[in-house]
Amino acid sequence: MSEIENSEGEVVEAPSAVNELINQITSGDLTNAEGSFKSIVQDKMADALEAQRIATAQAIFNDADDDVEIDEEDEVEESEEIISELDDDEVETA
Repeated sequence: MSEIENSEGEVVEAPSAVNELINQITSGDLTNAEGSFKSIVQDKMADALEAQRIATAQAIFNDADDDVEIDEEDEVEESEEIISELDDDEVETA
């Protein structure tokens, strides 16, 4: 928590966002409480979204290295098939 100086010059811990929300609700300051609540929810959602992005990226890139097996013979055969199909198309159009 961060520290702030109160009106008496004493350094005290700043209230957390949740404590501030509770204080606003109990004091009847519902307009500011609504804004505080929305801010807390947005922060929580942003944190959860970022954590999910990181987990997804790690799953994609860490698993991708293990799952990729390159068979060069298959690639050569596929390339030859594509070239022959292109050659056949050129013959038909000419």
